[in-house]
Order: sequence, then structure tokens, then C-alpha cells
Amino acid sequence: MNRLRHPVRAIREPFGTAGLVVACVALVLALTGAAFAAAGLTGKQKKEVEKIAKKYAGKPGAPGAPGPAGANGKDGAQGEKGAQGEKGATGDNGAPGAPGSPGTPGADGKSVEVTKIDAGDPEECEGRGGALVFVEEGGEEKVCNGKEGPKGEKGDPWAVGGTLPAGKTETGAWSFTGTTADSKGILVSLSFPIEMPKAIANGHAYFEGDAEFSAHCSGTVGLPKAEPGELCVYSAEPPEETNLKVLFSPATSLSSVLATEESEGHPTQRYAGRTGALLFFEAPSGDTSGSGSFAVTGCNKVTAAEPSPPLPCP
Repeated sequence: MNRLRHPVRAIREPFGTAGLVVACVALVLALTGAAFAAAGLTGKQKKEVEKIAKKYAGKPGAPGAPGPAGANGKDGAQGEKGAQGEKGATGDNGAPGAPGSPGTPGADGKSVEVTKIDAGDPEECEGRGGALVFVEEGGEEKVCNGKEGPKGEKGDPWAVGGTLPAGKTETGAWSFTGTTADSKGILVSLSFPIEMPKAIANGHAYFEGDAEFSAHCSGTVGLPKAEPGELCVYSAEPPEETNLKVLFSPATSLSSVLATEESEGHPTQRYAGRTGALLFFEAPSGDTSGSGSFAVTGCNKVTAAEPSPPLPCP
């Protein structure tokens, strides 16, 4: 006859000692509604414990009272700035606004009548002439020409029609190019914008390189100078393939100047007119060119009223 199994042994045998302890604890916790940890149990043992817990578990108790509200949590860190969105489509044009109301018309102007007062009328404006102005609703007003002012002093003669004052210098530039085709020679003109008081006599016009040039022409091609009543022609560099033959007045023909130049015993022709001079270079033997500047200085023309001027013309 088989002996009855002990109740505790019947429970212990499927779990073992350690398993029994855990199962009992789990059972108690399940009956009280508490959670438990099933660490150390096999899967089979976990299922047995769950069955026992469900079998002996009581009904759920009434809900407990709400616990106090917890403290607010700290603000989270600000997130990174998002990428800029795409540009939206352009909106439709708005409807035109209503026209503004017309402005207030301006006041009518006053008419004005002007009547000329002839010069020489002794009864009006002392004979100076003027105008009589009548303004509508404003009356009449007389406007007279101003009185003649005192005569001014004689102006500077450095003007059209004047002459170059004594001791004053005017300057200019000259240039030319030539070839062997210029078989008759090369003619270059010098112009004086302000006339000299008298023509420059022969022997008082100089071209750089002449024997007496430095004695009367103390300037340079960049800053030309001349003595009173004399003309100094400066050269940037001596023209090649040709030479200056004569320097003469525009009032004289070239042929007569050359004829005089070639006459036996006649000095070299170096003179100028009141308004300028001409340079004549010999026919070149090749390509040539020349350039430079000139200076001419005014002087006092000797007259009976001024027998001893401070800067007499030569």
C-alpha cells in the first residue's frame, strides 16, 4: 500500500528547495497584489507560479487616492535652428486705388501792362528812359534805367586789337615733318596772338644754333625767353637732313627773301613781322622732322611824345 505524500513535499519536489522558496514568496506577493521578480526560475517554474498566483489571487482592491503632483521638470535645451524654407510664390497685384478728388482751383492772376518810357524824355526818369508798369488792382509803378556809371580805367592791352606791353612775353610752339619730296624746302609759320608794337628788325630774331642766340635768348625750349623787341626760336633737337635757311616776316615773299639771302655780302636774314614769322628749311635729303618753342617780348615804340622809353624797341 502506497504511503500518502506529504503536502509540503508534494510542492517542494517539482520546484526544489530554492524553487519552493521563490514560489512561495511569489505566491504571497501575488495574493497581496504586489509585483515580484522571477529571477532564477526556469520557464516551466514561472508558468507553475503564475497558475498558482491566478488561482489564489483575490479580487482587485479599490483604487487608492491620487498621489501628490510631482514637481515640474526642467526646461529642455533649445533645439537647433531649422533650415530656411523656400521662398513663397509672388502674390497677385492689388487692384488700382480709387482716383483722388480734384484739387481746389487756384486764384486768378493779376494782369500786368508795361509801357516803355523813351530815353530823352525830360519829364520821365530824368531822360534816362525806362518803363511804366501797371498791375491790376495794384496801381502803377515807374521803373527807370540806372544812371551811367563813371568811365572805367583803360583796360589791359592783352586783348584782340591791342599790342604786347613792354616787358611782357608771349610764347608758342612749332613743328614740322618732311621728306625728299619737299624739293623746294619746308616752310613753318610762327603766330603772335598779341601783336608786337613794331616789326622785329633784321638781326633781332634768332634760331637756336645761331652765333648770337645765347646772348639774347636765356631761356630753354621748355621755358622760352626773349629780350624786349626780339624773337627767340628754340629747337627741341636740331632737325636732321635739313638746315634753317631764313627766318623772315610773313609780309615778305619767300622768293625775294631768298634772292636777298643769296646776294653777295648780304647778312643772313633773321627778322619778323608784328604778327608772326616764317621759318624756311632747305630741301631735305631724307626723312626729317623738327619741333620747338618760341618767345617774343614787347617793347616801347619810340615816338615824339616818348623820346626815352624805358624799354625801347631795337
